[in-house]
Amino acid sequence: MDSKNDKKVIMFQRGSTEAGVTKELDAETLQLLDSMVVGSNGARYLHKNIKERIEQLPHKYFMYLRKNNTLKGTFVSAQRTIQEDFGAANSYYIRYLAIDEMFQATKEKKIRHGKPDGIIKSLTKRFLSQAPVDLGIGYGEDAELPSFHYAFFDAQNFRSTDLSELLGMNPVGEFANMSFTRFSPKKAKEIKKLNVKDFPEMRKKILESYSNFSVFTDQFLFYKSNYFVWMDGDEIVAGIQPNKCEWEVKNMGGISGKIMLGLLPWIPKSKSVFNPKKFEFLTLDYFYIKPGYEKQFELLLEGMLKEFKVKFALIFQDVKSPFMPLLRKMDSGTLSKFSKVPNGRIMMTINKISEDQKKQITKKPFFTCGVDMS
Repeated sequence: MDSKNDKKVIMFQRGSTEAGVTKELDAETLQLLDSMVVGSNGARYLHKNIKERIEQLPHKYFMYLRKNNTLKGTFVSAQRTIQEDFGAANSYYIRYLAIDEMFQATKEKKIRHGKPDGIIKSLTKRFLSQAPVDLGIGYGEDAELPSFHYAFFDAQNFRSTDLSELLGMNPVGEFANMSFTRFSPKKAKEIKKLNVKDFPEMRKKILESYSNFSVFTDQFLFYKSNYFVWMDGDEIVAGIQPNKCEWEVKNMGGISGKIMLGLLPWIPKSKSVFNPKKFEFLTLDYFYIKPGYEKQFELLLEGMLKEFKVKFALIFQDVKSPFMPLLRKMDSGTLSKFSKVPNGRIMMTINKISEDQKKQITKKPFFTCGVDMS
């Protein structure tokens, strides 16, 4: 480590090449992230809400590689102090990985044969092997706490999953990518937007709903004050947090995906259903379901499509999630048949936790949040 201060640490410097970690987002980094196409095989898409998503992240780190004063790659993670069965821990969620052609899908064969050559790969492995605070940069997190990095990767994205294993990240679980769709969604009169004064009581219900999840965070709860509930008289019996997103879809996997991408946009009036250039959808998070009101929860999801004038919603859940049986039973809609995606991988480092602590974390479902994954 050549130098350090409270906002930046240089990890490597030789000639015109510099690599390090900073806490500040600059225009060049944002431009690279904005141009990042996610995925290699199967679905490929551009995030259109990058700036907003990064601004949402507290305690973010940007690992960077510059050559000849030009940014060649960046790796974005976010620190969260979480509570697990064994106590507090520093978790570092890997949010974005944007690299130039050295990481493109044309390199998949080389990657799969265990040759993660290049300075960015060796430095990323070093970065992932410890907490940023151990490098001399931080947000005041307790350096004595157990720590680990984790990420959610599309299982079809070879350049993410295979490379992550080579860099010291191991698969510890799977998550489902589910869509919920309606051609003509309706919103029932029982659906209400939750009043701010009722947030504290609702927070208690949600914390109870997610009490058996690992890496749970409520930092996005009530984001933009968007939380909707189903009322049975004066009682809240179901709740959901919607978040509107936009992607530009470049490719979709499978025959049905290719039909959806190649055919639907050309059918009259179908662009209001699916426009790959401007694919607007919801992510749905922070579920609350009182037992016996499962059908009302499905109607609540449909109501969110009507409320936000979209046809699609995406839901991400660890396959071990207690919500999965209900989600699998629900009528996900006709359009969902065109957008089936294989389970993704949950990846994790074990740089500063014991094997027993790792088992305690991974035996429970990982908390997933659409704001984090869209």
